[in-house]
Amino acid sequence: MYIIAGSTGTLGSAVTEELSKTDDIFIIGRDNDKLKTQANKYNCNYQVLDLLNTPEPREFTKIIEPDVEIKGLVNCIGSILIKPLHGTSIEEFNDVITTNLFSSYYLMASFARRMKNGSAIFFSSVAGSKGLSNHEAISAAKAGIEGFARSAAATYAKDNLRVNVIAPSIMDSNMSQKILSTETAREVSKNMHPISKIGDTDDILPVIKWLLSPDAKWVTGQTIHVDGGLSTVKPR
Repeated sequence: MYIIAGSTGTLGSAVTEELSKTDDIFIIGRDNDKLKTQANKYNCNYQVLDLLNTPEPREFTKIIEPDVEIKGLVNCIGSILIKPLHGTSIEEFNDVITTNLFSSYYLMASFARRMKNGSAIFFSSVAGSKGLSNHEAISAAKAGIEGFARSAAATYAKDNLRVNVIAPSIMDSNMSQKILSTETAREVSKNMHPISKIGDTDDILPVIKWLLSPDAKWVTGQTIHVDGGLSTVKPR
C-alpha cells in the first residue's frame, strides 16, 4: 500500500490516479468531502488530517491496520507564500511552516517504522536552495524539509527505507493560480527558466514513480531538482 497525503490537490490527484492503477492506496487530506469522493472513485480508505490538532504519531499510525505493508509515502501537502519578510505576519509564517515542514515531520514520524524496504518522498522547491526575493517563509520551510529528509535518510537507512525530496519550480496547480493569473505573469515565470516553460504534473510523475520503484533502490537522502534548470543553469 502507498500513502498519498494531500491527495486532492493538483499533484496529489495525479499521484493518486497513477498509483491506484497498480497498487492499493490510502489517501490523507483536510477536506472530508473531497476525500470521500476520491476514495469512492479509487475504492480506497482515507483519513482527514487537521495539522493544527494532531494526535501523537504513535496513535495516527493506527489508521492503517498493523498487518498492512506500507510500501511508500508521498507527501503532497504544501503551500506557496510570496511576500517580503517584513510583510509576512507571524500567523502566515507559522501556517507555511505547519503546512509544509510540520506535515512532513508528522507523516514520517507516524509511518517510518512501518516502511522497511520502502520509499518516502517529500517536496521542496527551487526556493529551498536558491535565494529568490520575497520567498523567505517558503524558503525556510522547504530548506527545512531538505535537511529533515537527509537526516531521516540516515536514521532509517538500517531499515532500507529510502527518503528523498523532489524540488520543482513553479507548476500549473491550484496553489499557483494567483501567481499565474495573467498571460503576462505566465510569460515572466516561463522566461525565468533556462527551459522556458511552466512545470506540470507530467514533469513530476515519472520522478515519483522512479523513486518509489526498485530502480531507485540505491538512491536516498537526495534532493532532485525538476525545475527547468532554474536552480543551477544560467544559459544567457
